[in-house]
Amino acid sequence: MIFGDLTRADFKRGLPKVIADICDHLNTLDLAALEKGRHDITDEIYMNVMEPETAAPESKQAELHRKYIDVQVLISGAERIEYGVNYPDLSAYTDYDEKDDYQLIPDIPNKSAVVLTPKMFAVFLPYEPHKPCCNVGDEPASLKKLVVKVPVELID
Repeated sequence: MIFGDLTRADFKRGLPKVIADICDHLNTLDLAALEKGRHDITDEIYMNVMEPETAAPESKQAELHRKYIDVQVLISGAERIEYGVNYPDLSAYTDYDEKDDYQLIPDIPNKSAVVLTPKMFAVFLPYEPHKPCCNVGDEPASLKKLVVKVPVELID
């Protein structure tokens, strides 16, 4: 898991080139004006723009992916994302959905959390469980965010 802030001059430091290039591209866009739905960035990379409500972490399931890297960028609101870096016990997850590239689990062993504010991003590599869109406080909040899907083969 990698996280950073698109407003920092050094946000690309340490990022794989394809992720740095995506972040450069995102910095050229008016993120607040993006319409919900899928937006193709290249032939292989796309983003989904969404406007979810946050929820209590215990009411949500964690997810992981195998084929794609998630680059999650918060556009508005505040979001807590729980995550884990231990290799997961896949037998505790639902069956893998190959078409949509995900597996679900109720909770993450040895979890940590990061709070995103606008223009911050979190990168989740394959097999890194994460639970996005969790409340920052006790109350749900509206978010606008995007998730860029990057095929893992594009990482150097």
